[in-house]
Amino acid sequence: MTNVRVWTLSGLAVIALVIGVLLASGGMTSAQSTTVTATPAATTGTFSSNEDPTHEASESAEQEAAEDSGQFRGGHGGGSNEDPTHEANESAEREAAEDAGMATPGA
Repeated sequence: MTNVRVWTLSGLAVIALVIGVLLASGGMTSAQSTTVTATPAATTGTFSSNEDPTHEASESAEQEAAEDSGQFRGGHGGGSNEDPTHEANESAEREAAEDAGMATPGA
């Protein structure tokens, strides 16, 4: 065998090996998910339900389903801020804004 044939066959063998590894590891499959799933952060504090009639009357079925499955849309994106340290330093206006679901008073 000539050197050209040896190098050609060696190159084809390497390519076939790489393709085999990619197929075995799922690197070339078309059913890959490109969605990044965020891991919810652990929350501290006391849980307070939003299942009151006023809240329920103003939300869509889609939002209710998201809440029921643990996927909260919108909001401040974190745990409760109803701990005593936070509450002691908070104005009545700020507390009313948080209770109304606004990020800042007057927003």
